[in-house]
Amino acid sequence: MSERRYSPLATLFAATFLFRIGNAVAALALPWFVLSHTKSAAWAGATAASSVIATIIGAWVGGGLVDRFGRAPVALISGVVGGVAMASIPLLDAVGALSNTGLIACVVLGAAFDAPGMAAQDSELPKLGHVAGLSVERVSSLKAVIGNVAILGGPALGGAAIGLLGAAPTLGLTAFCSVLAGLLGAWVLPARAARTMTTTATLSMRAGVAFLWSEPLLRPLFGIVMIFVGIVGANGSVIMPALFVDAGRQVAELGLFSSMMGAGGLLGIAIHASVGARISAQNWLAVAFCGSAVGSLLLSQLPGVPVLMLLGALVGLLTGSVSPILNAAIYNRTPPELLGRVLGTVSAVMLSASPMVMLAAGAFVDLAGPLPGLVVSAVFAGLVALLSLRLQFATRNLRAPAPTPSHLRTTVAIKGSFRGAEF
Repeated sequence: MSERRYSPLATLFAATFLFRIGNAVAALALPWFVLSHTKSAAWAGATAASSVIATIIGAWVGGGLVDRFGRAPVALISGVVGGVAMASIPLLDAVGALSNTGLIACVVLGAAFDAPGMAAQDSELPKLGHVAGLSVERVSSLKAVIGNVAILGGPALGGAAIGLLGAAPTLGLTAFCSVLAGLLGAWVLPARAARTMTTTATLSMRAGVAFLWSEPLLRPLFGIVMIFVGIVGANGSVIMPALFVDAGRQVAELGLFSSMMGAGGLLGIAIHASVGARISAQNWLAVAFCGSAVGSLLLSQLPGVPVLMLLGALVGLLTGSVSPILNAAIYNRTPPELLGRVLGTVSAVMLSASPMVMLAAGAFVDLAGPLPGLVVSAVFAGLVALLSLRLQFATRNLRAPAPTPSHLRTTVAIKGSFRGAEF
């Protein structure tokens, strides 16, 4: 395989890593800066909430923008606008012109362009993977590895940068990452839209929602993964912190568990990338969901630090395959003309559903306590595992491309054939 065939995918992966490492650093540097600037936890909360809302809106419309205007323009504009928004925060602060509302406006502007930029990158991965001679499953796993490395390394890098430079200069570094990611994306991605537009209404996410709902294999797969993501989010953000606080345990212990879970996840993704095609998606997911259930039950016993770290690595190892499986299925089953909007829909629904699950988990923990909450979480994960054994996405049809439903053929002009990469 020549270097020329690998270089486009490597370039796009570099852009993906820069985009995600910048976001991971900003996730630490931004709250730190907001608290130091406003001296108010309420403003910090308002900033975080505004960022989430902007990200959800960007996810809903971003896929349509990619399909309408092309991947390179959207990637470039997203990277540059996001970078300028982040760079404006320390610059305005340096001249004494940064108000609290101005700070939120910059954060919202940057967050709104995150999802379109990521959709532009992700929607081209199957094609560049094919050029590099890699299966969709392998490309999906590599993408998940990059995301996990960024999540693991971002906070450490951000903490070191804040300690050495301060929060404001660190935000400048995230701006640089965003702009460079946009430039790399514009260089390697196609400039033209992937399809011919027939109506302006297709800019909306309705086609993405309609396709997911009508696709007989993606619908149940996406449904159970969404439930699982909600369970994991509630565990990590609500139930486990409450459990550790109630037990008088150190927050550093919870951080060690999370880090080991991320490290185990990297190993799980690597294993799935190596042997994933030999084992059905049904079995991978059943093991992942059962692993989460057993892990929750063991965590309820609040083991010592060595066992806690081992448990985190084990849970990460068992659940690492979930993201690559979903991504590979989406890449295989979605027509190229709809891929941007389907990816945007998946991102938006995941982002929208997680806060609702977390709110419900918080209310339950307040009512019954964190220990029953963790047990209930384990029960739900076990039920999802049983459900995954019965749904029809377990068939090998996940390899094959899906035909475009008739009600979607009226809004898109299908050109070319679908990829039938191994899943």
